[in-house]
Amino acid sequence: MDLITYKVIFKETADEWLFQYRKSDGIIYNFINLKGNRIISLLANNQFPESTKMMEEWTKYKKKIDIKLVLDDYKFETFWDKYDLKQKKEFAEKAYDKLTLVEKIACFDKLTSYDAYVKAKGINKQLLVTWINQKRYNDEFKI
Repeated sequence: MDLITYKVIFKETADEWLFQYRKSDGIIYNFINLKGNRIISLLANNQFPESTKMMEEWTKYKKKIDIKLVLDDYKFETFWDKYDLKQKKEFAEKAYDKLTLVEKIACFDKLTSYDAYVKAKGINKQLLVTWINQKRYNDEFKI
């Protein structure tokens, strides 16, 4: 199934949500509350973005929220290409397939800061299977 994915971040509270809509009809397929609790007020006030059309209408609130169209998929092959250390692929894929969607999103989100950290510190990049199994996508990489 082809999906359109939006990540919404409330600037005031730093709440983060992920909305996925079917490309075929624009109706919501999946919603993930990455962090925060503002979703309760959306449901209570009938403001939940049930379609891509409603999500597009949210763009007028850019002073309050940041909306990003993100990857349409979080497939292993896409992450493997981005990770750029091509060793132990079968093991990495098995580990990646065990992750939840939220964890896969975290992998994609943290990769840029991890790459910068490795470069700045002059250290070797971990094998992807190790990076996943040690849940390094939850780490902070400050330079």
